[in-house]
Amino acid sequence: PTATLRTLFGLRSASVTAEWDGKQVRFYVTGYGHGVGMSQYGARAMAEQGHDYIDILEFYFTGIRVR
Repeated sequence: PTATLRTLFGLRSASVTAEWDGKQVRFYVTGYGHGVGMSQYGARAMAEQGHDYIDILEFYFTGIRVR
């Protein structure tokens, strides 16, 4: 359903909540993209801070261990 809202209203992310005040609907959107997996911007920022690909993958995909 949130992916449909995203497409229908041209929202920047599927991470969205809606609020109805009796007159209008307000959408609150967090982040960009589909809200699943790794953020390319966040991964780049981590790399620029000196983290390697293993750190980045293990940060975004919790519960995994890269060997």
